[in-house]
Amino acid sequence: MDNQKFETRDERLEQATAARLAKLRSLPVDTSRLEEMLEAQIPRVHAQPAIQLWKWLRPSRAIAASLLIFAMIGALLIATWGGPAMASPMEMAQLHDDIVSGRAAVTRVDTIAAANKMLAAQWGPAPQIPNIPAEYTMACCMRSVKNKKVACVLLEDNGGPVTMTVAKASDVRSPISPTVIRGGITYHVEAVGRLNMVMTERNDRWICLIGQVSSDRLMDLASQLQF
Repeated sequence: MDNQKFETRDERLEQATAARLAKLRSLPVDTSRLEEMLEAQIPRVHAQPAIQLWKWLRPSRAIAASLLIFAMIGALLIATWGGPAMASPMEMAQLHDDIVSGRAAVTRVDTIAAANKMLAAQWGPAPQIPNIPAEYTMACCMRSVKNKKVACVLLEDNGGPVTMTVAKASDVRSPISPTVIRGGITYHVEAVGRLNMVMTERNDRWICLIGQVSSDRLMDLASQLQF
């Protein structure tokens, strides 16, 4: 009888405890203050270094990009200034027109020796102009092709004025154009409007002859040059 009373009492206690726990589970619990307390006690030590690292990386990336741009510009300048300049037909035609029309100042000379002396006074390392037949009336000047200095001579040929441009072969090169081989010499042949021009390299010199005469006549003149 006593054992039955104890069992009934234990059962009621277990039931009351279970009911109590069930009520506690259903009650809302505010943990916001607990989270704030934990954050105050344990600061986020990794956040600040990461922010500082990002702030440091951003200017570094900008500097690297600037250096890359300067390197590209430098490479372009080296390519432009370091190697020979290409003499475009349009530029050479304009140079001829400037000299013939008088827009470019020229100095009249009687001999090639006088022309070379005058050019050497203006440009020490000027390439020597090759000798031409004495019957030509001449005037000379110094110009530039894409920042490369060239010596120019104006000749009065029977068919009209002809300009001869002389440069160092290491400074100026001919454009890709049709070629004609005459007397073992290769000539690049071009035409701009009524102007014909022939370009060639001989004795480390680049030479261009331009005029309103035939290409054959220009090559005939080139064949008379003496180096």
